[in-house]
Amino acid sequence: MWLDGHSHDQEVAIDFCAQGARVNKATSPFLKWMIVVACGAGLAFFVALALRPERIPVEVTKVQRGQVLVGVTDDGYARVRERYTVYAPMHGNLRRLKVHAGDSVWRRGDPIVILDPSDSELLDPKTKLETEAKVKAAESSISRAEELRTVALESLELAEHEYQRALELRPSNAVSQAEFDTAEHRFRITRAEVRASEFLRSLAVHELEVAQAVLKASQSPPGQPMPIGSPSDGVVLRVLREDAGYVAAGTPLLEIGDPKDLEIQIDVLSTAAVAIQPGNRVEIRGGNSESLLYGKVRLVEPSAFLKISALGVEERRVLVLVDVDESTQGQSKLSDGYRVDATIIVDSSDPKSLIVPTAALESSMGKFYAYRVEPTRFGEHRVVRVEVQLGKKDRKHSEVLSGLELDEIVVTYPPEKLQHASRVRFDAKTPRR
Repeated sequence: MWLDGHSHDQEVAIDFCAQGARVNKATSPFLKWMIVVACGAGLAFFVALALRPERIPVEVTKVQRGQVLVGVTDDGYARVRERYTVYAPMHGNLRRLKVHAGDSVWRRGDPIVILDPSDSELLDPKTKLETEAKVKAAESSISRAEELRTVALESLELAEHEYQRALELRPSNAVSQAEFDTAEHRFRITRAEVRASEFLRSLAVHELEVAQAVLKASQSPPGQPMPIGSPSDGVVLRVLREDAGYVAAGTPLLEIGDPKDLEIQIDVLSTAAVAIQPGNRVEIRGGNSESLLYGKVRLVEPSAFLKISALGVEERRVLVLVDVDESTQGQSKLSDGYRVDATIIVDSSDPKSLIVPTAALESSMGKFYAYRVEPTRFGEHRVVRVEVQLGKKDRKHSEVLSGLELDEIVVTYPPEKLQHASRVRFDAKTPRR
């Protein structure tokens, strides 16, 4: 019985081995084919991985919210608003001036010019009659200047009242931005008119004093010196004639003004001047790029003039006069004749509009595109070239109307070899703004 059982187990084992051998013979070609295919696919993957283009290094930034300021940028210079030029009122010998550029002078102070009239001027009846006429003309100019000042003060009082009311109502949007700008501009203009009337009156008073001095000198004995005082309180800006010697009537001797009372004169192209309006905000930079001043356009002169550029091109330009804000004027070291760079803001976008740097855009066939950075499955990044619709633009930023969303990453200064779906690499911690 034991032998029979053992023989039966051997027969079952032999039969099972025979069946396994038949299965192995049937499946071995399929396994070999699968192994070959897997090895080929793996080899092809590694070859493609080795031959694919390298990642392109790029600079990136985020789409942000901000305001685009459209401006006209040009250079200009600062100048004293009211400048007085002292002339020799008659022929004579000028004594050497004791004042120099930068010295302070006062209207009721010591004489700044002493002139010894020539004898022929003192004895000429024609000169006496002309001087008497100048005295009467100066007196009429004073009366006219006082009337203008009275009118200017009345206009200033009304303009200041309207401006203060607009200033109180602006936070509640009871007045529009345009109405507020108009009230502020009218207030600035009337204040400038008051200063101009005071300047005219000071000038007329000085002319009267000079004419009276000439008349007095013509009636005095020969050899009597004629002192000439300052027409206004201020600082000597320039000395045009310092040495002693003979001077003719009308010779300019020196210039006086207040270097703290400045205005900016900018000459812009006539094609750009059509967009500039009185009241436009102005950003002013002096020699130090960190010092930024603000002002408002007071006047756009109605007539253009011809100017030759550094390249020899004829240009039609227009003068724009800007009043510097008193709140920022004291922070600057600008003085008379200093060169400045100014940007006149002629338009602006909404403060919450989407903006991107202009360096992130490229144009083709009249359309604008940007390269948006997107992550891939393998932890890398690739770019997608998308078309964007732009609104207002300035030198640094552009307003995005469509095509990009807030906080999306875009490439700035895209390299020439950058294309759609290109792989890129960048420092993700500090995206460029």
